[in-house]
Amino acid sequence: MKAYIFPGQGSQFPGMAKDLYEQYELARSIVNEADSILGFSLAKVMFEGTEEELKQTRVTQPAIYLHSVLVAKLGKDFMPGMVAGHSLGEFSALVAAGGLAWQDGLQLVYKRALAMQKACEIQPSTMAAVLGLPDATIEEICAAYGPSVVAANYNCPGQVVISGSLEGIEAVGIQLKEAGAKRVLPLPVGGAFHSPFMEPARIELAAAIEATAIANPVCPIFQNVNAQPSQDSGQIKANLIDQLTGAVRWTQSVEAMVAAGATEFIECGPGKVLQGLVRKIHAEAVVSSMELADL
Repeated sequence: MKAYIFPGQGSQFPGMAKDLYEQYELARSIVNEADSILGFSLAKVMFEGTEEELKQTRVTQPAIYLHSVLVAKLGKDFMPGMVAGHSLGEFSALVAAGGLAWQDGLQLVYKRALAMQKACEIQPSTMAAVLGLPDATIEEICAAYGPSVVAANYNCPGQVVISGSLEGIEAVGIQLKEAGAKRVLPLPVGGAFHSPFMEPARIELAAAIEATAIANPVCPIFQNVNAQPSQDSGQIKANLIDQLTGAVRWTQSVEAMVAAGATEFIECGPGKVLQGLVRKIHAEAVVSSMELADL
């Protein structure tokens, strides 16, 4: 069974989706409509912007979302048995599974990006990648600091991202190294995503998600907050809202998809980050990306 997976923030690159725009009328139509919806030329930044310009959250999130949606819509015989997305990628996964109109998804993603940026400005916070420690050890050390430091992204075995206050991340980082972490790498992000620090963004986005029409998708979507499949629109909405302050359980999601019968993982969108993570989670997995040649 084919599982289609959709990347999150960090997969962007200059010139993203330009080849699709130049070769496919459908891509041009969608991108031009996206510019109209957003009120600025996202295409110009995607096609001509620098790496620094693409790192702006208000640009990054809708750009990756749009690129992923284009790939899914242009794919031949696109019939997923299941889908999942890493953080932001959950929105494009839901579109691909028929649960959300891409236009509505774009508006939600843009509101999400702006709300997260606002939350970052309320209180200084950050994230760090922890390499080479068991999940349980990281959780135990973070727990001593309460909500000020949490495990935010379970990317693959031996790679967990922690999220929290500047002081908390620094203090926990020292303890993690003492516990045997190979590395604790500060990440160049503006705030503590997927942590209680995003509560203002969660509240703001909740109203928008509740007001958006979401249908039952044609196949299960394995969601970040619980790594469980769902085809119930109400549950999907609740999980999308909780995702902002909850952890991205990517390791657990891939394991659950394998247990549910996934035999092939196909990444839809910019970059190949998720393919590498899937290989580390399940060495026997067949992984690939939907390249332009496949469209």
